[in-house]
Amino acid sequence: MKKIIYLFCFAALLSCNKKQENANTVKKTTTVIEPKNPLNDLKYENKIDFYCKMDITKYGVSDTVTYKGKLYGFCSSMCKEEFLMKPDEYLAKTK
Repeated sequence: MKKIIYLFCFAALLSCNKKQENANTVKKTTTVIEPKNPLNDLKYENKIDFYCKMDITKYGVSDTVTYKGKLYGFCSSMCKEEFLMKPDEYLAKTK
């Protein structure tokens, strides 16, 4: 009888040592899922940010402005603010 009890205790001890995976465990991945940005689907008059010269067709748009009936895209609100301080000057440089 003692052997059965020892065997049962040994089996219980081994089963407790198993590593349990928590449901809240974050799995490591190497892929990045970027959220769909609806601003990237719009048609802009510019392809390059006027202020920082970033290619908005490649890196995306985070802010926009309509100036004289045309839509312009910018990489950030800071670049948009700089453009709005002197928009005619920036537009003259692109022509």
